[in-house]
Amino acid sequence: MIHTFYGFSQTPLAKDIPAQELLSTEAFAELSRRLDYMRTRLGLMLVLGEAGTGKTAAVRAFVEQLNASVYKLFYVPLSTVTPLDFWAQLNSEFGGQPSGRKSTLFRNLQTAVRDYVENAKKTPLLVLDEAQCLPDKTLDEIPMLLNFRMDSIDPMLMIMIGHPDLGRRLQRPMFRNIHQRILLSYKLSPLDEAETKDYVCHHLKLAGAKPEIFTDSAYLALYKTSGGVCRLLNRLCLAALNRGVLQQKATLDEETIYQASAEL
Repeated sequence: MIHTFYGFSQTPLAKDIPAQELLSTEAFAELSRRLDYMRTRLGLMLVLGEAGTGKTAAVRAFVEQLNASVYKLFYVPLSTVTPLDFWAQLNSEFGGQPSGRKSTLFRNLQTAVRDYVENAKKTPLLVLDEAQCLPDKTLDEIPMLLNFRMDSIDPMLMIMIGHPDLGRRLQRPMFRNIHQRILLSYKLSPLDEAETKDYVCHHLKLAGAKPEIFTDSAYLALYKTSGGVCRLLNRLCLAALNRGVLQQKATLDEETIYQASAEL
């Protein structure tokens, strides 16, 4: 309904937006620069941020601009597993033979990484998403993935994505080993008030509509209600647009935003 009423040529605020069309805020650009630096260094990077702030989207944008003939992506979003299940999942991602022994799985992973680097001439890029869900025992074993040639080289790039509490956990003495191996860490903050309006306007233009659908007071209400969290902002905007269609309102004000927020 919103397509016809508001003149959208495509669904606005969709999560599958192409990486090159993502709005580059100051924080997004800084994270991109740090990711690009890690591309030249390899090793472990930590990307933190509250749920819905765009951490995974930023990493996806980074990955999509890499040369596929040089880098091989391994994306692991499942973290709430036992250490053995975790190693088995990684082993499967890297194409290793199944095994019920952790030592065999680890050996398979080491062999696979060396094969990609030395024979396929590709740099493995391992992305561990939702890493805040990793149990302590599993998290404690992460450094094993980075130990090659008696810890003298970093043959792959590993990016751990998680909520801020992951960073706080890694400050504990028990995780000193992994904390010392983090070369770069960045916390992606929510959008500020101006960026919230820029974000919505950007997505409305991409979808073929005018940003004047929302009044200035509506943009302020969007910021106050969503806290600048992109995922919440997307849901709130879509709810407000649908409510606007039902109420036959060509322009959405703050009242519509607050009504829509009550439905979420």
